[in-house]
Amino acid sequence: MSVLIHINRPRGHFIGQVRMYGHRRWQTVTGKCKSVDTALSSAAKTKQAWHRIRVLFIDNSGWYEPHITFEGHR
Repeated sequence: MSVLIHINRPRGHFIGQVRMYGHRRWQTVTGKCKSVDTALSSAAKTKQAWHRIRVLFIDNSGWYEPHITFEGHR
């Protein structure tokens, strides 16, 4: 019996986004980050008075959609 195991290890980067109170669209406020922590901290330090914050993982291969890694609010 032969077993084939597929391990998904996507390559990509993280971006931080914020949304103001009463707005519907997210604004990307960071560039490409290597970890969730750096994207979150740099997005939280923006000079804008944000209401909600999130971090997305963007896959470089193009096979997968952006994945929400973290989401929070004040």
